[in-house]
Amino acid sequence: MKLLDIDHIHFFATDLDEAVRFYEDIGFRLVQRFEHGGREAAQLRSEFGVTVDINETRAADNPGYSHFSVLVDDVGEASRELEGKGYRVDGPTYNEDTKRHIITVRDPNGFLVQMVQKE
Repeated sequence: MKLLDIDHIHFFATDLDEAVRFYEDIGFRLVQRFEHGGREAAQLRSEFGVTVDINETRAADNPGYSHFSVLVDDVGEASRELEGKGYRVDGPTYNEDTKRHIITVRDPNGFLVQMVQKE
């Protein structure tokens, strides 16, 4: 498995407009608004290439950090390698919302790490 770069950081927010405004205020640029997982979402990017994805959610759905995502050369290979090391991997799957192949795995503390295949 070859890690290529950070792909994005994902948050949930109870007020998407307010969250977008905050990230714009600190220097991020709105790339797009779209639907992701049946909820309104936004993607913003810094001038140095960090992407932040934000999904709108209810307070009861635990707003905050969701996951970070790294770009890999081959999600199938990454999945096999991680499973061979004893990790439980979800995927590979194709995310219709983002049009990308992904896997997810949790670190020892339960934090979600997503791996996205470079297209």
